[in-house]
Amino acid sequence: MNIRCRISNYFADTYGVLGYKDSNNFENSTYHSYFIRDIEDEIRRNSKAPFVKNFRENYAGGDLPMYALIEVFSFGTLSKFFKNMKNADKKAVAATFGVGYTYFESWIESIAYVRNMCAHYGRLYNAKLSKTPILYKEYTQAGIGNNRIFGLLLCTRILLRYDSHWNLYVDKIALLFDKYENIDIKTMGFPENWNELLKV
Repeated sequence: MNIRCRISNYFADTYGVLGYKDSNNFENSTYHSYFIRDIEDEIRRNSKAPFVKNFRENYAGGDLPMYALIEVFSFGTLSKFFKNMKNADKKAVAATFGVGYTYFESWIESIAYVRNMCAHYGRLYNAKLSKTPILYKEYTQAGIGNNRIFGLLLCTRILLRYDSHWNLYVDKIALLFDKYENIDIKTMGFPENWNELLKV
């Protein structure tokens, strides 16, 4: 939700609440046309949601403003939206998280990929990620790979370092490992000091 809000707020402030409709506000006009098609599908799927019906029926043109449209974005759509933003805009959004935009872009793309795996009952244990995040050099030099789930968890920790729930999530991972003590956590990229690396 935090990522959605920051992207939509920045974009609406910069280009207006309907600025998402103008391909000139994006890097690639072809990708923008795909995006417009995707959001039309998303709006149709959410057509019975009260806030969608309200804007469609009571506002001129029936277009959803950016702050409402973002609510029907899937995480994959959000990732694609960010990827097609202009570099200066990406940089401004990523800076609010204290990271470079190339890192941020790869992280949310990887999060979207893993989220889809989970939604479709995919397996994370011993799985190699095909959408990999760019890791900080300090992690790669420590031998941490970016094609296992632990690398992505490190990136997520950076994005959520001010979220009070993150350490509780890490504790739940530890409980799972205790419960299933026969699993080899190294197959998911977890080093011996994983708990120390993930805690904020």
